[in-house]
Amino acid sequence: MIDLYSFQRWPDIVKSFGHSGSYTPSWSAARRQAIADDGDEDWWNTISPAYEWMMGEMEHAGMPRPDPDAAPLWAWARWVDSKGRAHTRPDRRYPGFRNQYDGLELLHLRVDEDRVLCTDFDQYHCVINNWPCAPLDAGAWPPEEYDRWLDEHWDDPAERKRLQYRANAIADPKRLPDRWIQACLWTITPHDVVDIRPACGKPDTIGNHG
Repeated sequence: MIDLYSFQRWPDIVKSFGHSGSYTPSWSAARRQAIADDGDEDWWNTISPAYEWMMGEMEHAGMPRPDPDAAPLWAWARWVDSKGRAHTRPDRRYPGFRNQYDGLELLHLRVDEDRVLCTDFDQYHCVINNWPCAPLDAGAWPPEEYDRWLDEHWDDPAERKRLQYRANAIADPKRLPDRWIQACLWTITPHDVVDIRPACGKPDTIGNHG
């Protein structure tokens, strides 16, 4: 089992639990919300190919998309504080979270690792930006060696980059590195929810759903 923490609109999830017994995010609803938030499609058009890569990798890993409109539920498996220390549970007082999660709650989920695809947050930016993706240990390479690797791979074809992303951005949920690690799964049920807390700043628990 793996502990995950996801910022979500709890009333929406409760409504879905009551209606169908589970909650799966909607791709079309996510698109509508993104366009409404930004006023145009530019951000969605930039980010959606990386989401689609994630969904394809979930299916490749044996997690089939439950329906054509399903989108991944995103969560944190590891987050890193301002002193570089990795934690499982996000600190809701962390300044980097401030104003990002207004109106949301922090859900503590505990699910089977086989339902989750974990990715290194920094490496995932290579997917978002369509950059080549060096091995995780490239951060320890001499700068000139890393620059040389980028020069050699910058014009790699899309299929080669996809193989790099699969090899270098996906993390094993059973052996997570001490880095920012995001997690995706398709569906949650009431049984998966351990606890619900205000998203940021307040120490009090608003509900326990064990």
